[in-house]
Amino acid sequence: MILKNLFNKFLRTIKKNKLDFFINLIGLSVAMVVFIFVTLYVKDEVSFDSYHPDSDRIFRITTSLTSPAGQTTDMALANPPFSQILKNRCPEIEEIVCVETEGGYSFTYDGNKYDNINARKATPSIFQVFSYPVISGNPSAFLKSPNTIILTESLSKNIFRKESPLGQEIEIGEQNYEVTGIIEDLPTNTDLQFTALLPSEFDGTGELADWGDYYVYMKINSPDVSTLNKKIEDISSLEYKELLGQLGGYKLVHHLQPLESIHFENSLLADTPKGNKTTVYIFSVVAFLILLIAGINYNNLTLAQLEKRQNEFSIKKIIGCGKRRIIFDVIQSSIINIVLATLISIILATYLHQHFNYLFNKNLNVISILRIGLPLLGFFILFGILIGIYPALKTLKTSYKKSGFGFFGKTLVTFQYTITIIMIAGLFLIWSQVRFMKNADLGFNKEQVIAISIPDDPDKFPGKEVLFHSFSSIPEIKSLSFGGGGTNLGNSDNWMKAIIAGKDNNENEVQFILNQPSIDENYIDLLGIEIIKGRNFSSERSVDLERSVIINEAYAGIMGWDNPIGEILGEEENEKQEIIGVVKDFHFAALNNPIEPLKFLMLNDQPSYLFIKTDPKNLETVQKQWESIYSEDPFEYQFMDKHMASLYEKEEKEMSISTWLTIIATLISCLGIYGLSSHFIINRTKEIGVRKVNGAKASEVIVLLNRGFIQWVVIAFVIATPVSYFALSHWLKNFAYKTNLSSWIFIIAGLLALVIAMITVSWQSWRAASKNPVEALRYE
Repeated sequence: MILKNLFNKFLRTIKKNKLDFFINLIGLSVAMVVFIFVTLYVKDEVSFDSYHPDSDRIFRITTSLTSPAGQTTDMALANPPFSQILKNRCPEIEEIVCVETEGGYSFTYDGNKYDNINARKATPSIFQVFSYPVISGNPSAFLKSPNTIILTESLSKNIFRKESPLGQEIEIGEQNYEVTGIIEDLPTNTDLQFTALLPSEFDGTGELADWGDYYVYMKINSPDVSTLNKKIEDISSLEYKELLGQLGGYKLVHHLQPLESIHFENSLLADTPKGNKTTVYIFSVVAFLILLIAGINYNNLTLAQLEKRQNEFSIKKIIGCGKRRIIFDVIQSSIINIVLATLISIILATYLHQHFNYLFNKNLNVISILRIGLPLLGFFILFGILIGIYPALKTLKTSYKKSGFGFFGKTLVTFQYTITIIMIAGLFLIWSQVRFMKNADLGFNKEQVIAISIPDDPDKFPGKEVLFHSFSSIPEIKSLSFGGGGTNLGNSDNWMKAIIAGKDNNENEVQFILNQPSIDENYIDLLGIEIIKGRNFSSERSVDLERSVIINEAYAGIMGWDNPIGEILGEEENEKQEIIGVVKDFHFAALNNPIEPLKFLMLNDQPSYLFIKTDPKNLETVQKQWESIYSEDPFEYQFMDKHMASLYEKEEKEMSISTWLTIIATLISCLGIYGLSSHFIINRTKEIGVRKVNGAKASEVIVLLNRGFIQWVVIAFVIATPVSYFALSHWLKNFAYKTNLSSWIFIIAGLLALVIAMITVSWQSWRAASKNPVEALRYE
């Protein structure tokens, strides 16, 4: 009976205020959908690798190399032989696992080839450190025998279809590997991704100098992490003392990095780019602000309704209804609205979750939404109580302003438009920065260049001369070149980098990261890289192949060389190299970071890439020529201009998300201002009639009605400009090369907000100004 009375009372309220009800319902539902999606995104980001039951006891060993001058380079890599020393000396360490940093293998089974498989070599202890659910096979025997392989479920089904995979053999290179186990697919919220595991050659022995490309993880059985970390630092300082003694004062130590913190650590060399805490914070704040905008709408529209309900509240007081009861009725209505909006938002979220996955690069399902949507109901109800308290307290007043909209309501609208202007300004800046990065002068010509990956199997390589003459015979090809690893510009190939430690031209200790790609004599000309000093490589000079190098301006600047030509690098006689040329700095990676030092070597072994300069329409001709040479290997290529543009996919995704969030925030603000202006204009109906009878024009009435709303937007612009300038200036610090934070961004954001507000209000203002003044004077 009580529920029936509540429902009937709610229906009567809706009938009296249909416009307000639907504006509130739409605004709250859309804001809640955004809040649900962003909550899912944040939850997924902050829970990376926490699915392991012992995740709080798992750590990665990182490496720090410090020069005598105090310059430190941090790496995600660690030393497998050193990890065994730690295992023997530290009883706090329960188990250690070494995992290959990256994997790109080609599998062959039953005549079918599967390329670019993310398989990694690992020690058998990986299944003691990490918790990977096993589908079939004996986990205690995994990876303990050579030439065995473990597959994930999806890769197993892709290769073997309906066959039983256990005992089957997969060909990798010249070796056959027996499938001994199948594990479940790894969840998306893990940074150590792979689809297959191979046994590592590392057996717990080896010299400290014999590093490999390995990540090293450990599981500990002690809660005292700081003491263990100090112990590891001391052991590493002692063990590397002899190895580093010849460098004179350099120090190498290892540290512990918690598994769950890896996802947001992007500063380590030889690590893969991962999450961004700033992005998580920004999206969290924006989602909350959008929900707040919807709450402001609800608050303001409820305030505007109070005048209509004055008689209702007065009668209730006369018949003895207590203050608490009246307050409860208003808050109760707010809760019912919130519950209804929450249910609608959950339905919308389940329907739109695929769009969410595309925008946020996630793989969440309907169950994830239901799991988080229902617990959020409690939060939304609390939110409904909070936004209903002020209007409820207002019911206790004996009189209201004629407009039903006082200083507090105007402050909320101003705050609402302040948020909107900040979001619009932020969107324009993101758009401007992405456009700047994609269209910036990179210092080389990326147009009409095709980079073709050459298979690394030496037995299949026909030789550079064969490839050169084969492709240069095609008339449409303007020029071609060969390059080693790291020459396909834009690739974040951290494994080709080296840590250089030494002294500059002024005998100061320096330490920096050096890129060392190998190129032929055609590479610089093909890409249009400018040589500002010295000369290019020449195949006619044997000395170039043996000891000549070309550096960039960044390298010369760090070393303090005004004229580097003729400078000798290296101390050992068989390692000495002479600088023969200096190229102008060019962006061989994304513009997010400064240009790093670069040293070109002359290609002396099998190339990794064939670069061809030709019109993209000739791709089919190039592919046919490739297939005539490599009949069994795939034609893997990239257009360099598209490849360089793809470096900013993350920023473009952020721009897409920001666009949608800004549109939603603006629409919700418009809905609120539309409903509010409706009340505002209705309350001035007689005034409009009197003014028109006295000769006021429709245009004058429209200006009069719009003036108040324009004032709020102008005040919002004045507040939003310094706030957004500070926030956006901070965001731009993430980029080494950036666009200017121009005043036009704030001006356009303010004007756009003003135009949107005027359009929203002007329609109702025009209708009110166009009515017959007699009807207005009769209005009660």
